[in-house]
Amino acid sequence: MQKTIGLLMLLFLLAATSLSAQDKTITGVVTEKSTGEPIPGVTVLVKGTTIGTITMVDGSYNLSVPADATIIQFSFIGYETQEIPLNGQSTINVILVEEATDLDEVVVTGYGIKKKGTYTGSVEVVDAKKIEQVPVASFDQVLQGQAPGVVSVGSSGAPGSAATVRIRGISSLSSGNDPLYIMDGIPITAGQFSALNQNDIENISILKDATATSLYGSRASNGVIVITTKRGKEMDRAKLQYRGQYGINKIANDNFSMMNTEQKIQYEEDLGIKEYTPEERLELMKINTDWLDVVLRDAITQSHELSVQGGNERTRYYLSGGYFNQEGIQYRSDFERYTMRVNLDNKLSEKATMGLNFTLGYERFNHTIESGTNVYNPIFSARLLNPYLRAYNEDGSYNNEGLPWANPIEQLMLNDNKNDRLKIVGGLFAEYEILPRLVFKTNVGVDFYDYTYNRYLNPDSDWGAGPNGQVYRSFTRNFRLTPTNTLRYNFKINGVHDFNVLAGQELITNNYQTFNVQANNIPNNKLKVLDVTSEIDSWGGNNQDYNVASFFANLAYNYNYKYLVDMSIRRDGSSRFGVNNRWGTFWSAGIGWNIQEENFVKSIDWIDQLKIRASIGETGNYNIGNYQHQDLWSYGTYMNNSASVFVQYENPDLTWEKVMKANVALEMAFLRKYRAKVDLYREQTTDMLFFIPYSLTSGVSGRMENIGEMQNSGVEMEINADLITLNHFKFNLNANASYNINKITSLYNNLQEIDNGTTILKVGEPYGTYYMTEWAGVSAADGKGLWYTANGGVTDSYSDNDRVIQKGMSWLPPWTGGFTGTFSYKNLSVSAFFSWMADKWMINNTRYFIESHGMFAAYNQTSEMLNYWKQPGDVVPHPDPAHQDNQFDTRLLEDASFLRLKNLTVSYSFNPNLVRKSILFRSARIYAQGQNLLTWTRYSGMDPEYYGSAEANMYPHTRTVTLGIDLAF
Repeated sequence: MQKTIGLLMLLFLLAATSLSAQDKTITGVVTEKSTGEPIPGVTVLVKGTTIGTITMVDGSYNLSVPADATIIQFSFIGYETQEIPLNGQSTINVILVEEATDLDEVVVTGYGIKKKGTYTGSVEVVDAKKIEQVPVASFDQVLQGQAPGVVSVGSSGAPGSAATVRIRGISSLSSGNDPLYIMDGIPITAGQFSALNQNDIENISILKDATATSLYGSRASNGVIVITTKRGKEMDRAKLQYRGQYGINKIANDNFSMMNTEQKIQYEEDLGIKEYTPEERLELMKINTDWLDVVLRDAITQSHELSVQGGNERTRYYLSGGYFNQEGIQYRSDFERYTMRVNLDNKLSEKATMGLNFTLGYERFNHTIESGTNVYNPIFSARLLNPYLRAYNEDGSYNNEGLPWANPIEQLMLNDNKNDRLKIVGGLFAEYEILPRLVFKTNVGVDFYDYTYNRYLNPDSDWGAGPNGQVYRSFTRNFRLTPTNTLRYNFKINGVHDFNVLAGQELITNNYQTFNVQANNIPNNKLKVLDVTSEIDSWGGNNQDYNVASFFANLAYNYNYKYLVDMSIRRDGSSRFGVNNRWGTFWSAGIGWNIQEENFVKSIDWIDQLKIRASIGETGNYNIGNYQHQDLWSYGTYMNNSASVFVQYENPDLTWEKVMKANVALEMAFLRKYRAKVDLYREQTTDMLFFIPYSLTSGVSGRMENIGEMQNSGVEMEINADLITLNHFKFNLNANASYNINKITSLYNNLQEIDNGTTILKVGEPYGTYYMTEWAGVSAADGKGLWYTANGGVTDSYSDNDRVIQKGMSWLPPWTGGFTGTFSYKNLSVSAFFSWMADKWMINNTRYFIESHGMFAAYNQTSEMLNYWKQPGDVVPHPDPAHQDNQFDTRLLEDASFLRLKNLTVSYSFNPNLVRKSILFRSARIYAQGQNLLTWTRYSGMDPEYYGSAEANMYPHTRTVTLGIDLAF
């Protein structure tokens, strides 16, 4: 027995000795980055095991780890988890960084930077990951579906085309609905973003309610989009990065099925348009031209970018250069861009800082007509040309025999439409801390562009035959200078009362000038420039200025992070308005309550954030152009003599369009995985700026006045959820939806409605409501088209007097949104982004010509037109073509709601440890992505993604597939 006990003790001692030989002790201290304070309660764990401990009050820890341990993991609620390789270390000190939660996310608002947790405004942040490397030239096209309440629609797929952006609906009838765009504190012109490299953007803040927009006063009624570009960071060595991308563009969507040669010949013979002999029919059957394929092509997109980022405690810098080239899928349409950006920050002393923001973009376009019902539009021409007509002769030359107009592909190749633009946005700023926490900042910003338009019509082309060749040149220059001075002071009382005070002054001065000249009778087809041998046909020019002077102030207060108050006021004076109303005052007030900071909620450990906020205030709109308040004369010639004519009466009372904004919201986050937000809002536009027509006996057409009111009400919802977080596999879902109801509440002179043809402005109805005669189908008895009368009867005689309001049908969709699903496994990531619009209606104007009920039967039609009435008793969708019952009625009004797979990206990031072993690289990532891959819609036209009441032969959106690589050195 004693021997047995002794043997067991010996085995125990040997095992203990073996374990002590394998274990080792790791010690260290964990601190917080921003304060340097120790963090107690941090979990310190040997990754992949249950061996661990927590830090003490002073942040220290002591942990015994097995000899085969490789990684120590440090985690704490509210901070980013860090994993540190052991590599033989016995002391590991760790600095934890606060986790970027919705509560602590930094947003750029007004004239400063704030944390969402202490902010009472409605702001959406779109970060760089959502807009980088998307194969479009203009970043505004990427915003669709990325944030609730924001509509971004590209109405053309032409390279470099801008999108139409609307925030919380449309608030003005005629004075502009574009948001105000600010880049690094500098106002920039909307619609010119193709000159900017979106990969230089750090994030985009979309300001929506009164608290968020009121500091921009007279320009903020349509919302504000604040663009923040990338800046240098303090690091051991500079980070050099290359990004490259190459892809193929194809037409994204085309639902039309045009007649082929056999169908079109039979259609013409059945209608008695033409009779073909057997020989003619046999010869024509050898030809079956798809004219859309003739004018379209598969095109290439490529981009290359090199950037360097770095700095030390005194100087930080970010520099980049980029090249982007996109061929259009229509021949002779393309876009090429060169960009450069320099951002510098220099700390002159402990109190003084200076910096530079500068971007330069040069872009060249080659565009033709992009939409419309003109045979100069290649898309429209291709729709109507018959399939039995050749595009090319057997010898490869262009065919013009039998064509009703010029061969579109030949005209595209012979004629030029080339434009270029030089864009500069830059600013110099300086900050000085006058007293502790009292900071003065001055910023001088410039937004400048030169734009040159060049059109050349070859004298040998049909398009240029009339003027015997033509050269047209125009030059436009715009220069905007914006100096801004602010004084900011923040202080605390008793450690719980936190105040931030801002006061500022701003001046905007803008000069716009243009010149154009047109010459005919070009001597030969080689001369493409203006020459003394050409005949000047016309010339003209323009020069305009406007100025805005502003003074503003803001007070932001929070009590112990619980109770929040934000108040702003701005006083603006503008040269665009009459002398009686040149100055306007705009204001806002917002409150918030961080309920999660209350003791009765702190004990509920699954609640991370619970916040209520509300705001109210007034903003303005001055987008009416210049000199609308003045008497105006127009100058020209009459019978070869100089002459002038009076064209506009003055309006000294003309003033801002005003929008009163109210917003209530609930924000929440729970279980460290889920975040949700709901906003309710109402916006009331008053003193709407609208052109009032005058009687022709007055000698003028009318003038701009302040009339009418409009209302927008809605709800916005957003949710972000980490649905799966298992080992290396993660799945995140981000979704948003918004519902906006627009209503006109008042018009001028007690009018109840204004007839705009197929749409109507009517009190009590949304803007963009359709006003059309309703199609009732086809009479089975005689094959005539039928329409409903205004009183509900049925007639076979169309009349505009039978137009009625199409209830609930507007081209402005009330429902919009988007959702993104992101899967990741280790270094592999798959992200799918969908955007959608619902209850969107649009007139398919193209169908008026290619489903023309016999009116344009001599030209090509869709195969749908073969299903027409032929004999009594036929129940068919289309009438007898002999009656030519083709009208702008509800037959052409279609549901243009859609769901689109906007972007699908598959990427692989190489293991950082392996990449670093190469010495040369810091990181490496490869990816493939598709843009506009799939579209689900009932709309039968080219594409439902279009901003307007009627779409006609638009330049198609493209489906783009690209391969890319990101390398950091």
